[in-house]
Amino acid sequence: MERQNLNISQHLWWTERDSVLIAYYDSSTDKFTSPANSTTKIHLLYIKRPDKFLIPGEGPEQDGYGSEDTYLGTTLNTSTQMSDANYLSQEAEIPEQFHEALVARVIANGYERKVETLPLSNHYMMKYESGVKKARAYSFRGRDGSKQTLKPMDF
Repeated sequence: MERQNLNISQHLWWTERDSVLIAYYDSSTDKFTSPANSTTKIHLLYIKRPDKFLIPGEGPEQDGYGSEDTYLGTTLNTSTQMSDANYLSQEAEIPEQFHEALVARVIANGYERKVETLPLSNHYMMKYESGVKKARAYSFRGRDGSKQTLKPMDF
């Protein structure tokens, strides 16, 4: 972070290693302090990406982390291996009503390989894009059907 751009005291946030970091910057002392002792409420609105399926023999590490990575001085434990039994019991985090859209994308990719089947590819690609549009609308709605609204705010 370039501190020459920080000329006023303000709350700051940034993302690092799948974490959101929040601090208060005091320009008079050029120091960052944690908001842990303040009574300010912080609301985070985010879109969670589904976890990837793991294959047998692969550790449960997240994207961007390796077995030798360290965070805050501790080595991440990714030595755990998945068994074949756990592989078959994995469940998708994508809601079931949108699985058909994923299948439509795979079929469209298959039909793209030959010139004679391009019209079929376009048909399935349109079904996929329709499913993605419905999934995005679903992701911004509460499970009771109410719409989630974002209110812009400046610190």
